[in-house]
Amino acid sequence: MPRLTDIFPEEPGVYIMRDRNNNVLYIGKARSLLNRLRSYLKPDNPRIIEMINQVENVDYIVTSSELEALILENNLIKEYKPPYNIRLKDDKTYPYILITKEKYPTLTVTRRIEDKGEYFGPYTSTQALRATLHMIHKRFKIRSCLGDISRYKNACLNYHLGLCIAPCIKDSPLLYKEYQENIREVIRVLNGDGKEIITSLKEEMFKKAAELDFEKAAIIRDQIKALEKVIEKQRIVSDKKIEADIFALFTTKTSSTVAVLFIRRGSLVGEEDFELDHTGEEDILGAFITAFYRNGNHIPPLIVVNQEIKDKSLIEDWLSSTRNGKVCIKFPKRGDLKDFLDIAQKNAIERFNYQLLNTEDPLIGLQELLGLPKLPEVIEGYDISNIGGKEAVGSMVVFRDGKPDKSSYRKFRIKTIEGPNDFGMMQEVLWRRLNNSEWELPDIILIDGGLGQVSAVKEVLDRNGYNIPLVGLAKREEVVWLPDGNRFKLPRRSEALKLLQRIRDEAHRFAVRYHHQLRETTLKPELLEIPGIGEKRMKKILSSFPDLSKLKDVPIEEISKKCGIPKNIAERIKEWIGSTV
Repeated sequence: MPRLTDIFPEEPGVYIMRDRNNNVLYIGKARSLLNRLRSYLKPDNPRIIEMINQVENVDYIVTSSELEALILENNLIKEYKPPYNIRLKDDKTYPYILITKEKYPTLTVTRRIEDKGEYFGPYTSTQALRATLHMIHKRFKIRSCLGDISRYKNACLNYHLGLCIAPCIKDSPLLYKEYQENIREVIRVLNGDGKEIITSLKEEMFKKAAELDFEKAAIIRDQIKALEKVIEKQRIVSDKKIEADIFALFTTKTSSTVAVLFIRRGSLVGEEDFELDHTGEEDILGAFITAFYRNGNHIPPLIVVNQEIKDKSLIEDWLSSTRNGKVCIKFPKRGDLKDFLDIAQKNAIERFNYQLLNTEDPLIGLQELLGLPKLPEVIEGYDISNIGGKEAVGSMVVFRDGKPDKSSYRKFRIKTIEGPNDFGMMQEVLWRRLNNSEWELPDIILIDGGLGQVSAVKEVLDRNGYNIPLVGLAKREEVVWLPDGNRFKLPRRSEALKLLQRIRDEAHRFAVRYHHQLRETTLKPELLEIPGIGEKRMKKILSSFPDLSKLKDVPIEEISKKCGIPKNIAERIKEWIGSTV
């Protein structure tokens, strides 16, 4: 990164970062060019750090407003296609089905929405689009030719194939009435309301089958299947005729996933997800939305997002001017829009989990999950074990290349914390561990616990000046916690999750074992103080129940039988263990 001086003005504009070969790396906009470029001096995002290390020169263009800077930024990104800007694969736009405004409307596919008729879509799958069109032409015989039908003197091939009723040569009031009814039925189908049509088709199919006309019955069966697929993809999610695009971002340190839902007339008509990596953007979601509509995708009046966007007002102004109508960006906390957002967010996480699930090496999975510069070859796991703060201990287990290195295990007897305080105990263990400078530092620290335990350990790491990646794995729900408060659930079959579970469980086992050893040392002398218990009976009890703390869950009859002692003495043991453990 070149030295920043006062040559950069405090005015709005666009800046262009180039490498030593003058290739454009990144193009950005700013309210104040000087302030924006100064923010790159101390980046903490690994992707931005990687980009800045390549920057050799920065050009800039001053504009009269932020909106003008945003428009110029979009045009320059289209022209240069910088590697660190968010760009969609193939810069694709989505197709729509258009029913034109004519006497005999036609069905056509378009990627531009203008005032030419009624639009349905977008269709994220061209296969689904082709199947829909084929079914409509087959069932309703809507024309596909363009323009005034009076200029056609002969019927086209579609008429002879049974795909069109040829209004070009058979125009009449009766035909017009039939055609308009077909168009109304087509609109119902494209709006996801085709159950009556399916019922009618099924009756017709059974009739043809009863007449032994199996060929026509099979054709109708295929039409029913195609129609069911169209309706299935357009499930109604709101009684309100909402027109919106829903964006949900899920991000890790190295990659991001964005899920997009398309809501038209209150129905979910399509969904798409995008994997993003190697981006130099700070506001990833805002940059993605800008890139998404930069391609020419239809802009609805409402855009719903799962986090606040830095330049929300600016992007709203740009989208409104592009759409020629008001556009609002909302981050809802409740209601229908929040429900849509939950669906999109689930899709984004599922997409990320799918990628992680297909990563067979758990170390590679953890590297991608946490954005590590190298494989986490050494992972340390920690846990605390105590009963009411008594005989409190901590454990440290070490895994190298995904396997336990038992020679590096360490156990800690808590010295400075009194009473039940797991957070304080965990902090003491980490302080003592970090003070052993001869021990190799790990690539990841794993804590058995949730955000509270993770935050406590993060405080110790920060005070000691260590920037070691840190995660917590909470039991039951198996939720992975990060120090910034983010949490997520990995798929059960994920190799990365299985490795974290093995380390967590091993740390727990090692801590509990040490705690039991200390408890035994304390409990044995106390056991001898129970009336009726001597050395001989104590040895028998310990051989039958090495872990005395578990006696509280054993019935008196079983204690008496296994240890060969009277029931009244077994009762005394139960009372003692209940008051002690």
